[in-house]
Amino acid sequence: MTVPGMWAIEKLGRRRLLLIGAAGMLICEYLVAIIGITISTTNIAGQKVLIALVCIYIAFFASTWGPIAWVVTGEIYPLNIRAKAMSLSTASNWLWNFGIGYATPYLVNPGKGHANLGVKVFFIWGTTCLGCLFFTYFCIPETKGLSLEQIDIMYANTTPIHSISYRKTLLEHNVHAADVEGGKVNVHALHRQGTTDSQSAREEGFGGEKVTTTHVD
Repeated sequence: MTVPGMWAIEKLGRRRLLLIGAAGMLICEYLVAIIGITISTTNIAGQKVLIALVCIYIAFFASTWGPIAWVVTGEIYPLNIRAKAMSLSTASNWLWNFGIGYATPYLVNPGKGHANLGVKVFFIWGTTCLGCLFFTYFCIPETKGLSLEQIDIMYANTTPIHSISYRKTLLEHNVHAADVEGGKVNVHALHRQGTTDSQSAREEGFGGEKVTTTHVD
């Protein structure tokens, strides 16, 4: 499932795939937890359903959060902190992988000093996927097709929630950092004008003066 994820990332975009992946994973996790506590271990059909849901969960992860998280962390950091930021994000990923892998037996297994949650542990995993959904919606912008400097412009002038339309403006008018810093273009005005011709938008009202971009509602 990683292969179709590699294809879809340039077709559907980072943000959309992460939202789809988080939603699919949390549904699978909660279904496993709910079904698992309502059927017996001797229910063969029910156990097969649980296995199928776990496989579907893996498919969602392998095609979205598995590979795309590395793409996003490789794009969003400015050049002056890229090396350190990538190091910290990679270290964080491995640290949480270790923590989850180490804690799971103590959460699942019966016995002294163990939580004995069994299949109920999937409520915890489902809640973390719910956190992924909210985190993506509020914190991850759409960066598909943007250069690193255009991503910096996006971060400075809009929020992740409005990033899809703002990205479209940057690409349609081919806005670069030199245009904004030199006062040749007001990205805020371009975004407001929508599909207005980029050349007329550059020539009308900006006249080479220094223009400070503002937050996009």
